[in-house]
Amino acid sequence: MKNLKFKHSLGLVVILLYAVCAFTAFGHEGHNKPAPANANAEQNPANASGQPVPTPAGGATIEQADGHLEEFPTLHPLIVHFPIMLLMLAAVIQIIGLAVFKREFGWLVLGMAFVGVVGAWLASNTFHPHTTGLSAAAEQILLEHEQFAEATFWLGLAGLVLKAGSMFFLKMKWWAETLTTVVLVAAAVAVALAGHHGAELVHKFGVGAKGAYLELHDH
Repeated sequence: MKNLKFKHSLGLVVILLYAVCAFTAFGHEGHNKPAPANANAEQNPANASGQPVPTPAGGATIEQADGHLEEFPTLHPLIVHFPIMLLMLAAVIQIIGLAVFKREFGWLVLGMAFVGVVGAWLASNTFHPHTTGLSAAAEQILLEHEQFAEATFWLGLAGLVLKAGSMFFLKMKWWAETLTTVVLVAAAVAVALAGHHGAELVHKFGVGAKGAYLELHDH
C-alpha cells in the first residue's frame, strides 16, 4: 500500500514538473524569429552610419557561442533559477500534501525547500553580482529585487525548519502543516517578485547583458 501511494505521489510530481516545463516552452514558442536584414540599422542609426556604438558601463564584448562557463560575466542567472523553481514547487506540493500522501510529499517538500534555500543563499551572496553606473530608476528596482531576494531566503529557511519540525517532532499535526504551508507560499511569492524585478533589470535596463553595468572582477 505504501509503495502504491509512493508511486502515485511520484507520478503526480512528474506531471507537475512536465506542466511547468510545457508552460515555459509554450511561453517561448515563436519568440526566436530571425531579424530582418536592416533591423540593426533601423533600431540603431549609429550602426547604419558606420560609427562605433559605445558599450554600456562595465560592459564586456562576448561573441563566442560555445557556452563555456568562464565566458559568462556572472553565474548569478544560472544559480538563481534553482530557488525560483524549487521553492515554488515546494509550496505547490505542500498544499497538495495537506490532503493526500502527506508523508511521501513531506520528503519531497523537505528536499526541494533545502536545495531552494541553499540556492537562494548562493545567488544572494557567493554569486551576487555587484553593479556600477546604474540610473536612479534601475537602482530602485535593484533595491526592491534585493529586498525580495533576502525575504525569499529567510522565508524559505523558516519554511524548511517548520517542515522538518513538523515531520520529525510534531507528527505532522494539522496546525504545524498549515503554518508551514503559509510560510512556504510566502517564500514562493517573494521569489516570484524577486525574479520579476530581476527580469526588469535585465530586459528594461540592460543590466548584466554581456556584463553591462557589472563589476566584472567579482561574481
